[in-house]
Order: sequence, then C-alpha cells, then structure tokens
Amino acid sequence: MEKNQQNRLILAREKFKAGEIDKFQYAEYLNEQHRGLFDYPALLAGTDVAEVRLTGEGVSVRSAAHDISMLIDAVDLHATPYALLDFGSYETAETDFLKSVFREGDVFIDVGANLGWYSLVLGRSCPSAQIYAFEPIPSTVETLKKNIGLNRLVNVEAICMGMFDKEGEFDFLFAPDVSGATSLKMVGQSRGEGTVRNVACKVTTLDAFCSSRSITPALIKIDVEGAELMVAQGAERVLNSTPIILMELLRKWSRAFGYHPNDVLDLLSGYGYSAWAFNEQGKLEACARITEETTQTNFVFMHPLKHADAIQQWRQS
Repeated sequence: MEKNQQNRLILAREKFKAGEIDKFQYAEYLNEQHRGLFDYPALLAGTDVAEVRLTGEGVSVRSAAHDISMLIDAVDLHATPYALLDFGSYETAETDFLKSVFREGDVFIDVGANLGWYSLVLGRSCPSAQIYAFEPIPSTVETLKKNIGLNRLVNVEAICMGMFDKEGEFDFLFAPDVSGATSLKMVGQSRGEGTVRNVACKVTTLDAFCSSRSITPALIKIDVEGAELMVAQGAERVLNSTPIILMELLRKWSRAFGYHPNDVLDLLSGYGYSAWAFNEQGKLEACARITEETTQTNFVFMHPLKHADAIQQWRQS
C-alpha cells in the first residue's frame, strides 16, 4: 500500500475504484499523465537508444548499436541506463574498442561491473566467450543478474565480490542512488542524496580468482573508484600474460588511497605495457604521463608487440 500511495497513477485508480472520482475524471487525469510518453520519440531519434520498454516487471532501455537492454532503477539515478537515455550514448569509443579486440573464446574480467554495460555488450558480441562480472554490493549484483537474464546471456557470470591486492572481507561505502561510486573510501558517494552505508563484502585478487578457475583473461576492465592500483598489484601472474586493460584513473579518487595514477603507469610499464587515451576523435593517443592537464579518465594499456594490430587500428594517424 505504501508503494501505491507514492504512485500517482495507482492512487488515481484507487480513487476511481472507491468512487471518489468518476470515470471521466479518472481518464482525464491519466491521459494527462500519458502525454509525457510522446515526448520520448523526439528525444530518442538519432541516438543509441532503440527503445524504452514499459512492462509490469519494470522499465528498461535498449541500445541500438549493441542490442542489449538494461533495467532503469527509480532510485539509482546516476547509473548507466540513465546516462544512455539522457545523453543518447555511453562511452562509445571505449565500447567500440573493447568489441574490436575481443574474440570468440576469449575471457573478459569486468572488475567493478556495476550494472553490467561492458559485460552485456561483450557477452552479446561473443557468445562463446567467458565473462566474469565483479561487483561487491549484493543489491547491485541482483540488478546485474536481472540485466543478464533480461538479455538471455548464458556466458556472463555475476560474482558478488570486490577486487583488491589481498583476499578478505572489507567494509565498502555504498549509496543506493549512486551505486557506481561504491568504494572502500569516500569518493563519489556524496553525489547522491541518500544515506551512505557500510556494507561488508568479500574481496579477492585477480591472481587468486584466475587461478581458482584456471583461466587466462585476454581482456580486463578495472573501474573501482580509486583502488585501481591495488587491483593491479594483486595481479602479478595475470599481468605477466599481458591482457589488454581498460582502466579508469582519476587523480581525485586515487588521492584518497594515497597514490597518483602515474604509479599505475609505472607498475604496468614493468610488465611491458604502454598507456593510451582516447582523444576527441575516438582514436588512441599515447599517454606517457597523467598530468593536471589530462582530461581523459579512461586509459587503455597494451603491449606494443603483442597488441600491435590493435594499436595500429586505433591510434591517431
């Protein structure tokens, strides 16, 4: 009943059933609310949003370019499906790049998968690949699983664990309306209006997980709101196999963990990696150092020899 009281459409229907308004008043009110639906075709025209679907199970948005759908949460207003709906696309260059370097039979590890954009896209594009999507917060993982089911993907596994440089159980700071800002430190959680909560979550390392599954990833994405260096430090054996890595690095988030993003560049260079960043044309440019003038936040790490073909395809001429 509490949910119904907060839903103006259900409340109007209950008033009609109770005889508080007649059918003409009821229809007039509901039709006025429905008018907003007709604003969406113009908003969606020319964007990557193929459709917004309303069912008794919820609301979802589907990407035209990647043929994947994601549920829209009424609370989690900063999540990927809202970005797709609001701006008409989501991390286009990064997504196209990952699709271009991922092959059937490959293994992709999505560290900090949130609601699963990259896992869903790659799961759809390569049905025989293996994809492991890591997220520490149980409620976020439940939505991630729903998105996997919504897309009927059998090659994507949602794993309710965090990644760090050691195994254990840590307290994560989580805000329901900014699920993508979940971290071991206070970083972007304050963007939301909800109460930030401590949630105890299990944590593993990339080396431990890959060893337990006897897998060697060809591709890794790491977006853990500041703890990227620690995730890389827990991946010595994995990094020796030089998978392609897409990693988010923000100076303000890494500062909360006591390091600079260049520490990540230095660590990975020891394994033979070079760093690259997407420019405004969606091409890759070499990134020797991250400075105060660096505007990019997503970086690609590749080995100049092993990944020569991808570098040649994506670098700025």
